[in-house]
Amino acid sequence: MAGLQTIIDKCNGLNINRRNVVGIQITRNEIPRTSVTPTKNPWRFTLDMPDSVRYSEGRALMEELDRLDRYLPEVITFSNNSKFAWMFAYQGAMSGAQISAITVQSFTGNQLVLTNLPAVGSSTVLFKANDLIQIGATNAYPYPFTSETDVLRGSGSTVTITTHRPNILSGTLTGLGIKVGNDCQFNMFCTNMPTYKLVVGGFTGSTTTPTNNALLQFSDSFELYEYVGAA
Repeated sequence: MAGLQTIIDKCNGLNINRRNVVGIQITRNEIPRTSVTPTKNPWRFTLDMPDSVRYSEGRALMEELDRLDRYLPEVITFSNNSKFAWMFAYQGAMSGAQISAITVQSFTGNQLVLTNLPAVGSSTVLFKANDLIQIGATNAYPYPFTSETDVLRGSGSTVTITTHRPNILSGTLTGLGIKVGNDCQFNMFCTNMPTYKLVVGGFTGSTTTPTNNALLQFSDSFELYEYVGAA
């Protein structure tokens, strides 16, 4: 059983944080000075779990969470959770087949250049601001980037996308395909891995008798952090 994926599938609250590390200093004459520390700008999620997971249904989940602990990563997606699947849905006008044909020409800094574009009108929106883009159709790089602006097809053989963070990937990316929206995956680990408490209850099946069962209550929200060390 997938541990963190199950938590995402069952969670009922989500906080997203991908902000930069920023230093702010106010001088004596009240002039602000800011500086941004260059980082890989990892995705961070905080997931709230309902107290409705039954012990009888969650024993494999508990074992997998204990195995992952606070250091092993897992590749996850938000497409399975109907409450959040819309959140990262692709907003552009391309079909799945058109997206599958696109390949990477280059990715330097935060400038992602794509080629093998569809034969559509120059004003067609290929990507809208905040669309997720993942490099590699085989999930070799489960590290999504977002487009900072709307990207139109234009009339050239390539388009350039300004991504929310610079290229953090190693290896040759030229010629690789892309995934977008809910097809994208994240490589995450849980930095706090909450413990669980069993509360007597959790009716078995359709009966109303709380026999030999309990509800799982987690000690805290799940703090997921993108595992970028191996990228």
